[in-house]
Amino acid sequence: MCGIVIQVDVGPYSQGAHIRPLGLKHGGPDVESNVLCLCPNDHVRFDNGALYITDDLQVIDALNGTVLGPLRTVPKHHIDLAHIQYHRSHLPHVP
Repeated sequence: MCGIVIQVDVGPYSQGAHIRPLGLKHGGPDVESNVLCLCPNDHVRFDNGALYITDDLQVIDALNGTVLGPLRTVPKHHIDLAHIQYHRSHLPHVP
């Protein structure tokens, strides 16, 4: 989301963030189309609703409504919009 690359001894570091959370409450699947590769800060912000993604893959700061720009993607990674919509629908402050 932010474009920051964290370098560690073995190379770049990122975290896999499930768009629709796993577990009984949300029932998100552990599949590639339900995962984003994020820096640790964006992972926490996304999981806690401070960031969300629109259907046209724009990243929004939910705290002030600012459009941060397009979600950075790679062509071979399909993101299931149903998971994006689920994530948004479970945030109390998203229009």
